[in-house]
Amino acid sequence: MRGVELIRPVRLASVAACLLLAGSAWADDSLGDVLGEFDSLDSYEDVEVGGEQVDPYAWDFGGSVSASAAYNLKDHDSSTGTNYDGLSKARLRLSLNLSKRFNDNWRMLLSGYAWHDLVYDYQDNDYSSDVLDVYETDAQIQDSYVQGQLSERWDVWLGRQVVVWGFADNLRVLDVLNPLDNIEPAIADIEDLRRPVGMLRLNHFRGPWTLSLIAIPEQRFSRNAPIGSDFYPIADANGDALEFREEQPDDFEDINYAASLVGRFTGWDLSLNVARLWNDEPYLDPTAFDITDPANTPDSFNQAAVLRHSRVTFGGFGLQFTRGSWLFKQEAAIVDGLTLTRTEPVTVTVPFPAPVVGDLPIIGGMFPDFTGGAVIPNSLSEHQQTSLLLGAEYYGLASTSIGVEIAARRLHGFDEALAATGYLEERTESSLRVTRDFLREKLRSTFVVIFFDSDLGLGEDGGAIYRLNLDYELAEALELSGGAVVYEGGEQQPYDLWKDNDRLFTEIKWSF
Repeated sequence: MRGVELIRPVRLASVAACLLLAGSAWADDSLGDVLGEFDSLDSYEDVEVGGEQVDPYAWDFGGSVSASAAYNLKDHDSSTGTNYDGLSKARLRLSLNLSKRFNDNWRMLLSGYAWHDLVYDYQDNDYSSDVLDVYETDAQIQDSYVQGQLSERWDVWLGRQVVVWGFADNLRVLDVLNPLDNIEPAIADIEDLRRPVGMLRLNHFRGPWTLSLIAIPEQRFSRNAPIGSDFYPIADANGDALEFREEQPDDFEDINYAASLVGRFTGWDLSLNVARLWNDEPYLDPTAFDITDPANTPDSFNQAAVLRHSRVTFGGFGLQFTRGSWLFKQEAAIVDGLTLTRTEPVTVTVPFPAPVVGDLPIIGGMFPDFTGGAVIPNSLSEHQQTSLLLGAEYYGLASTSIGVEIAARRLHGFDEALAATGYLEERTESSLRVTRDFLREKLRSTFVVIFFDSDLGLGEDGGAIYRLNLDYELAEALELSGGAVVYEGGEQQPYDLWKDNDRLFTEIKWSF
């Protein structure tokens, strides 16, 4: 309780500071003025840069070089016993992109990054091989595609790309096509965390409407922290890490299909979305474990149980509209065919205490029954989940924007067998985001807080995340950024496991 008592003054002080930063100057600018207006070129034949004519069809090479660091504010261990005190990141990163416009209708982009973290070269901590594989050195192909116009009303995109559904900035209801990179949760915004996925996208344009037909043969899921990291999300009742095998569908196996119809009108937008896809969050399949075998141990359960992904049908819609300096948002979605893990009492005596697994919330818990038997996951069932999001942003303050989003989620067909696993029938996520520019827009401050409630409320009993960012433009193409992130533990895993992971972070980046 003392950790919660200490964090609440910090949270209140952070919110008060952000409101003070917002100032009291009212702006008469319309939302269109705030967002800016963009002119488009009818032809690329006469592009000039610095007074010199540039070939618009030449290869264009660019990228960035950055150095980033993070410092843990609390001395703590991961669920495998690895110490995470002090400096936890000293990363050098190179990002490159290569693009070419073949003619006025066709172009290509190839981008990727590589990094090496110097922390793991000199720290004596006993890092797991999984941690070293993920955090020490990494290289990824990012957005890489060919895009072109097939006719006056059709264009095509082929390759790895990001397709954003919906209008929310901090919470996800419609935004289901691209998984997230969660190896450092909440350090960056969602827009910087989406993992591009290989897909074929056809767009048809007619008046204010855009119809998109999408086939996704590449199967990519959210990348979470590996075992041994202080962000690893699965532990038993004693806080020790548990690891399960995860089986993911192969590429081109049951290809994901999606379609959207988006209308852009004066003062409002509408989005209709449907998909047939593999659900990003896995469930624990315990059906291969034989509870009646007296030779079984906790290790044999961990080997028999496996994480799998549901094949689900998704449908939803989004709406946003402006009123003066306000932007209002609404999203709603239903997921059908969601496979959940059931935990029911068994009558046989188990010769070992059943472990406890933190809920993600799709991966649930296993609890011992002290009457001599046990209560463990032993079956599966399919369910529907509905989600509703409401949001609003205000741009009426000079150089300032304030946004609030609330998402409520409900599982249908809920019963005690699901509750025993650790699922929640109803849960809520709510976010507050305050952004303000200073020094003629050279310095931007961003404060974000996200609350997780285990019921349909606005509390933080499930956990909370607070983040403050400062981004300063030192010179053209040179940026210095830094900030802090605080994790508040609660009843929902994995936030209780992250409660000691508070850290400071900084980065300097040069773009070319």
